[in-house]
Amino acid sequence: MNAIAFLAKFVFYIISNIIPLDISGKIEDSYLSLFGKKSEIKIKAPGRINILGEHADYNNGFVMPSAIDKAIYFSIGKREDSKLCISAIDLESYFEADNINNLINKPNDWSNHLVGVILEIKQQGFYFDKGINVCFGGDIPNGAGLSSSAAVEAGFGFGLNEIFGLNLGLLQLAKIAQATEHNYVGVKCGIMDMYASLFSRKNHVIRLDCQKLEHDYIPAEFKDHTFILVNSAVKHNLADTEYNVRRNQCQKGVEALSKEFGNINTLRDANFQQLEQIKADIDPITYNRCKYILDEKERVMLASEALKQHDFEKLGEIMNQTHKGLSKMYEVSCVELDFLATEAHKIGGVLGSRMMGGGFGGCTLNLIKKEAEADFREKIKLAYLHKFGINPEIYTANLSEGVHKIA
Repeated sequence: MNAIAFLAKFVFYIISNIIPLDISGKIEDSYLSLFGKKSEIKIKAPGRINILGEHADYNNGFVMPSAIDKAIYFSIGKREDSKLCISAIDLESYFEADNINNLINKPNDWSNHLVGVILEIKQQGFYFDKGINVCFGGDIPNGAGLSSSAAVEAGFGFGLNEIFGLNLGLLQLAKIAQATEHNYVGVKCGIMDMYASLFSRKNHVIRLDCQKLEHDYIPAEFKDHTFILVNSAVKHNLADTEYNVRRNQCQKGVEALSKEFGNINTLRDANFQQLEQIKADIDPITYNRCKYILDEKERVMLASEALKQHDFEKLGEIMNQTHKGLSKMYEVSCVELDFLATEAHKIGGVLGSRMMGGGFGGCTLNLIKKEAEADFREKIKLAYLHKFGINPEIYTANLSEGVHKIA
């Protein structure tokens, strides 16, 4: 074999086996194969991490999310007829409807995440003059608490907005995605997930005021530190868990506070002194839920300042407090997540570790020194494998740009 042939084979090996497959290219190839022509637009819609403020969004509190470099990718193009044709590449599933302007959602079906977006847009008075073809897929692990469903809804809404020239703003798109979850998926979520997917900036964290729907960008270039996600591989579907139960418990607390003090519409409006005054009037579980939310509101403010001051030790301490609150006060953790958080603290270079997402599974978010990353990955993987017989997936979470068009 001559040198040129050897080099060619070597380059092919590198591309095939070491360089990750271009997911957007894979989606576009599927689109071309399925529909016989190239798409008109390609969209990248990222998942998100939430550093602090878990379960605070639907209580109109403050949250600290950021998009990450794991995403859902779309290829979208108009049709000549009025059909809606959607191929979910990762699910190996296909959905088709004869008229995009006359859709009916299917109970408990993946297509509701996209059909619901169309239905919500139509409720605002829009009419689609053509049908569309859609292929989508990505590398956000399903059930890991990284908001793959919000990325689907935000990204699809963004794509429709672009291809049909609807002139909807990012906040409108976030509200459409949230309404899709409420009305067609069955999850009474807050707005944080879709907001983060749409508004994020690379190397920044959003501090979102979920009551005013306003945000600040906090610079977050991690030179010597990084966020590592450890996936427990415990899968969850929020519609089938106690996510909505927690929301109702918080509302029960709000009703008691409002009865006593008036003008309290969410826990955002309450303070610690008021909660203590009605403690005897509510059950201990409701009290714990409300106490956690008030604590977390305060922690987000402290964490924002810690990040601005590059005080990563303090940020880690606050993350640890949040995990304790989620596990003991809000009771949305599980034995696997508690184990991962506890074991993380036994490993050098770990500053903070907490469960992330709605709960009952998913990932832990770990703030560590970059120099300790290899050691952390090895030790946490071995500990979890020994305890549960599960080899956990581990990801570095790089702070990323929000939803955008790609070439």
